[in-house]
Amino acid sequence: VRYKKEDIVQYKDFTIIDTANTFNPRVFDRTIYFKKGDLYTRQDHNLTLNRFVNLGTFNFVKNEFRASDSLKNTLDSYYYLTLLPKKFIRVEVLGKTNSASYTGTEINVNWNNRNLFKGAELLTVSIFGGADFQLAGQNKGNNIYKLGAETSLTWPRFIAPFKFEGSSGFVPRTKATLRYEYQNRTQLYSLNSFNASFGYLWKENIRKEHQLNVLDVTYVSPNNVTPEYLADIDKNSALGRVIEKQLIFGPTYSYTFTNTMQKRKKNTFYFNGELDLAGNITGLITGANIKKDKTVNIFDVPFSQYIKIKTDLRHYLKLGRDSELASRLIVGAGFAYGNSTVLPTSKQFVVGGTNSIRAFRARTLGPGSFLAEPTTSTYLPDQSADLKLEFSTEYRAKLFSIVRGAVFVDAGNIWLLNADPDKPGAEISKDFMNDIAVGAGAGLRFDLSFLVLRTDLAFPLRKPYLPDGEKWVIDKIDFGSGPWRKDNLILNIAIGYPF
Repeated sequence: VRYKKEDIVQYKDFTIIDTANTFNPRVFDRTIYFKKGDLYTRQDHNLTLNRFVNLGTFNFVKNEFRASDSLKNTLDSYYYLTLLPKKFIRVEVLGKTNSASYTGTEINVNWNNRNLFKGAELLTVSIFGGADFQLAGQNKGNNIYKLGAETSLTWPRFIAPFKFEGSSGFVPRTKATLRYEYQNRTQLYSLNSFNASFGYLWKENIRKEHQLNVLDVTYVSPNNVTPEYLADIDKNSALGRVIEKQLIFGPTYSYTFTNTMQKRKKNTFYFNGELDLAGNITGLITGANIKKDKTVNIFDVPFSQYIKIKTDLRHYLKLGRDSELASRLIVGAGFAYGNSTVLPTSKQFVVGGTNSIRAFRARTLGPGSFLAEPTTSTYLPDQSADLKLEFSTEYRAKLFSIVRGAVFVDAGNIWLLNADPDKPGAEISKDFMNDIAVGAGAGLRFDLSFLVLRTDLAFPLRKPYLPDGEKWVIDKIDFGSGPWRKDNLILNIAIGYPF
């Protein structure tokens, strides 16, 4: 093939043929590990191919080495790159249900540009909307509607004041995100939520991944608070925290290790650790101390100040070709200080539901031995807290064809660090193990290759809110009793495995 002179670009040691002037030549300089005069290594060969693939702009990447016709004992390296469509739209329609008896739908429309500034940058613009309806249960009629938009721009390199050279086959990324969401809980309140973040994502290798948001800012503002909800706040002040204005800013970091892709190993692990630091430097500079009546406001909103840590450890024991024992341990803790006395509601821990303790409905368990009662407006408030301990284990096995079965046990709870007069028994104590909830159950999973449809039926074995000596309810199990089934059996329907 003969190319025009203007189609051929010389950049450093590279000869680039790009007839449409699609890319800035620096993209290839950052991606190709081979430099002129380097000794060939298989590692640099594979790293270069992996980086081209991970840029996300090429459908096919082909590499060829040819003996040089001008220099002895040398090779010329050729890369043939086939582009993916630069712009595309993806529409997602979801149907969902959860153990809190909410059934709903959600639609997401995403427009993407894979090469915005000719540097393989990815621009994503999304709009989304959804609704959750509770057709039965204590929250009947309190439906949830949400609508929002999100824009993100991802660069396939680190954008920083210092130069960083990585030796990984995975492309490091810088990501900036803007997001707005409007949520309306009918008959209760509405929330406007704004979020902006800027950070970095990188992989050491296929097993280790890091994500550091240098800045993550969230602002939440309520409106349309109903008189009924305000009346409930007069009786339970904790409900007022949900509709408080919130300003949260600070860095966040997460680390993930997994070797679960090694299917032949008998023991595989997954670990995720998260660190969330909000308002710490600002609190130190301003000397904020709410306990000494020195609350500092930014734009007339008290900023949140806290430290939050969460770990998620999973172990998979392969028992046979089509069976395994999967276990998970979650430990989380948050500590508010300085300008705050409690964690923001959106940052607190919750338990219960399809991916947690499945014998209890989502956000209804705890804290501690506290049992939430329906309000005068006949809805059940969400329960959240500062500390979390959760453990699950389940035996999974193939039954036939696409059908897999599981039996499982879940246990755990959440607690407050400080006593709340409106929630007796919610505070952590040395006897916290006495507050552990336990549930068990069985389920069927339908592996459709492109997704796994999961149905889990669970029931409680231990209810922490019952009096001492009555918390274990194994002797009360009666599958033949209609009232028992109504009060205790929880059907969880979800997509994917719980962990």
